[in-house]
Amino acid sequence: MRNDVNVKVNLEAEDTLAVRLKNMEVKADWTEGSVRETLQRQTRTILEKATLIEGGLALIEVDGVSNAVLLRSPKPNEGKFVQVILRNGNSIELEAHGGPIHLARENYEKLVGVLTGLFES
Repeated sequence: MRNDVNVKVNLEAEDTLAVRLKNMEVKADWTEGSVRETLQRQTRTILEKATLIEGGLALIEVDGVSNAVLLRSPKPNEGKFVQVILRNGNSIELEAHGGPIHLARENYEKLVGVLTGLFES
């Protein structure tokens, strides 16, 4: 991960085996190349690696005017779903709605690695 990538994580609880993730923001102060191409690459990577989140993620909307992509878990489980918003090629917001996401510690660390890895050149 580059030094100029910032990660903010909001956990409801954590221990050595698992975490309950409420939301995560990953931001960089820069973008490289075309914003459109960056968003496409980021979207593809997240969808491929979405198996870390129970139920996976699906592409919901692409907004070329505001340079944003919305991904969401396809079927809300008991009113719970996960939403990921990509903006301008330099911002990723993951948020759990209806309650936190329960992730094994290993999957949580992989998820952080995937999201921060999207900013490596």
